Amino acid sequence: MKETALRHRQLFNTFILGCIALPAICVFANANRIAAQPKPAASESAPFCNRSEAIDTIRQQIDATKTIDESIRRIAVLIRAADLLWPMQQNRARTAFTEAFELASQNEKEVGKKGPRSLIMRLQVPDQRHIVIRAVAKRDSRWAKELTQLMLKQDSPDDSDSSRRDSFDDLLTAERLLDSAIQLITSDMKAALDLARASLKYPATSNLSRFLYTLAAVDQQAADQFYSQALSIYADRPMREFLYLATYPFAFRSSGDTPVFGFYQVPDNFALNNGLQRQFTLTLLRRAQQALEVRLDERDNFNGLSGTAHVWQTLVRIEPPVGQRLPELLEAVVQSREKVFVSLTVENQEKLVARGNDTSALVKSFRERIEAAEKSRDVNVRDDSMVAAILDSSVNEEMSDLLAAVEKISDSDLRNGARQWLYFRQSSAAAGGNLAEAERLIGKVEMHEQQAFLYAKLAKALLAKPESQTHAREILDLAINEANKAETTVRAARVLLTASNLYATIDLGRSISVLGEAIDRINHIESPDFNPSNQTLVKYLGRKSNPGGRFVFYFYMPGLDPETAFRELAKIDFNDALTQTTAFTDKFQRAMTSLAVADVCLQETERRRVTNPKKNTDS
Repeated sequence: MKETALRHRQLFNTFILGCIALPAICVFANANRIAAQPKPAASESAPFCNRSEAIDTIRQQIDATKTIDESIRRIAVLIRAADLLWPMQQNRARTAFTEAFELASQNEKEVGKKGPRSLIMRLQVPDQRHIVIRAVAKRDSRWAKELTQLMLKQDSPDDSDSSRRDSFDDLLTAERLLDSAIQLITSDMKAALDLARASLKYPATSNLSRFLYTLAAVDQQAADQFYSQALSIYADRPMREFLYLATYPFAFRSSGDTPVFGFYQVPDNFALNNGLQRQFTLTLLRRAQQALEVRLDERDNFNGLSGTAHVWQTLVRIEPPVGQRLPELLEAVVQSREKVFVSLTVENQEKLVARGNDTSALVKSFRERIEAAEKSRDVNVRDDSMVAAILDSSVNEEMSDLLAAVEKISDSDLRNGARQWLYFRQSSAAAGGNLAEAERLIGKVEMHEQQAFLYAKLAKALLAKPESQTHAREILDLAINEANKAETTVRAARVLLTASNLYATIDLGRSISVLGEAIDRINHIESPDFNPSNQTLVKYLGRKSNPGGRFVFYFYMPGLDPETAFRELAKIDFNDALTQTTAFTDKFQRAMTSLAVADVCLQETERRRVTNPKKNTDS
């Protein structure tokens, strides 16, 4: 047994090292293997899988990062490898984490020099230091806190260059700290709260309420306490910060008219806290009186309104819940609102009245909005109103009503775009229950990529029912065919990876074959990005008569990434999964899938150790 294991290990290591040096040879060898070799049963996959080989694979991927040019990809491999190594070789894991943090610090320094001065655009590019810190926090929260302090020190200007940092940098830091805190809540509450408390040294942002609601879903008492702390800190800060504190105590689902708009998911079990409502209301009343006496900072003017006008908006917003839950404060709120409104310029008063009329339209039903749009004499206004109503419509609206509204749009581009978006949305929703209706609607979708995703989603639902297994295979093949007809994109590759995963439980040979098609598709994409946030196709459409007026159509098409697909396959057929990792020409994908397979092996050897402790799983 030991000689066999040693021979396997020598062959395995030679194979992996050769693939790192000459990947093209392995791609060719792998293709021939797939075509010629019969697929083993799941039980035959065990011999290659042992703890030592898995550790060797992880260490080889760390060494291979030196050949990856893009720092962000190199960091991702180092983080994943370090996390896997931590339970077994902590010193090596620390070294990899340290290297990742150093690379991340250098990357952020370069981005800071040439990055855009737009908060929204910068937030779309994650600070890699936060990604490293979040990974470290899961293993060593104390070290993560030290790295956070080091990061904040890196971002602080020297005494000799105090003008280097400005409000933009502070806002960016606050948003990123809270974003990291949000992602750590379920895995490490202490680390999450440490990061959130660190954010309180910076301006309040829309992410503050998002953090509070996410925390409340797990521990509302902790969230309420954190809010009270935040309110005490931001109570006298500029209105552009303070008004973000209006959201949480009243369970509002949006931040309102703030510098950066935020929309939130309020937990189902959220309980209103009268004490927090009272604290905020009393603070707002005090700030409103101060605004009447002392002119607010010009920087509190945003979104076309003065800072004092925003105070009035907030008083209006909290008036109904105050009347219900804090009736003793209602009169004070009403009087303050009236005084603030009188103090505003005529221009601001007119803007507020106009905005109030606009927002009242949002409570109208779909049919009422369509009827109102039809009354417009301006064809462009009518078309725009129709499209807006369709995009805002509920998935539960009658399909006949939705399609009837679409046909009333005069502009052919907008009409066709809205129709295809509707077929996609409604069929995607139906695939969760009404499968016959979903299949009917999918047939009306004209875009290959979208059709491929929808067929894969439908096939998954059909596979869950024993009586529809045969039809599920037919639908799954349709998904594969449509994906192969689509352009070479990450979304099409996701469909193929998903299809391979679905086939794995019913036809392993077909699963391996489709996985090969997915790998081939990925190999033809330059720097394929399977980031979880990159799963929505966004299309912009405008009227022919006014190309500048654009509507945004979102097609959410989630699917598997290579790492997840290989991890799932390895649970069924370890050897084939391991061998197929070498078919990637992209070094990053090859490394991440190799680590995914190694992860499965480590879990399997641990399971064997626990279930059969007398047997040495490494021999």
